[in-house]
Amino acid sequence: MGRRQRTGTAPPPEMLFIGRAVVADPIAVEVDRPLAFRPRLVGFWRDNQFYLIERVVATRREYDATYHRVLTDRGAFDLRSVRRAEAVTLRSRHCWEVCAELDAIPLARLP
Repeated sequence: MGRRQRTGTAPPPEMLFIGRAVVADPIAVEVDRPLAFRPRLVGFWRDNQFYLIERVVATRREYDATYHRVLTDRGAFDLRSVRRAEAVTLRSRHCWEVCAELDAIPLARLP
């Protein structure tokens, strides 16, 4: 996957995303290599339900947060990773949250 072409399969269709709801739900994200510089997202837990991430469509890095637009087995979402400092110890830790629920519409390309 990634930027390399898969042999024998068609490329994934382009998608149109429409925002359905703006939310700020905290989640627990699971990654494949926790100690890597940029680990691959595998899935996340939200309200005691596991959402398997099938594809990370886009990643946007800003000064204070990193945003990931993902397709899961239960829909499309925007995830936000924010580094926050604890007030007493000043230790920084990552906080993950779902910041938007999206509708994903595949676009058909005409030859």
